[in-house]
Amino acid sequence: MRVVRKILILIFILFAGYWIWYEYKYSMDTVIPLKVNQSSLQTKVLIASQGSRFKDSLVQGILKHYKKDDIHFKVIDAYTFFTVNIDKWDAIVIINSWEYGSPPLNIKKFIEEHPDQLDKLIILSTVGSSNIALEEVDVISGESILEKTPEYTSIVTERLDKLIK
Repeated sequence: MRVVRKILILIFILFAGYWIWYEYKYSMDTVIPLKVNQSSLQTKVLIASQGSRFKDSLVQGILKHYKKDDIHFKVIDAYTFFTVNIDKWDAIVIINSWEYGSPPLNIKKFIEEHPDQLDKLIILSTVGSSNIALEEVDVISGESILEKTPEYTSIVTERLDKLIK
């Protein structure tokens, strides 16, 4: 009985250690909210992102691309996305990681609650797979490779141009 108990404790410790390592290695940083330009401008774009070097670089690339345009941008953490009033925005860019080929629950719920406004969404998912699809939603997928930031910035801004210009 003691041997079984020791084995169970060892398994629990190994599992807990793995979980802590995984969270440390793969968890995303929190995005500090940011506003660019006055909210009174006619065109408004929301960017909901998770924090990582790649995602932060992508957000900065998008903002830099539009720095001379009269567009109000607001950047928020993707986990606060449930607070968004979609009617206030001309376009919403979502940059986050999908685990197991599925969006996080708050993003999935938001999409389900706004089926008539999905044309406002641009989603870039960093999953390392191009086999991602959501019915009625155009999803860009790729790996979080810092060197590819300009490529993904270009893809997102081209799609954003179609929505706001």
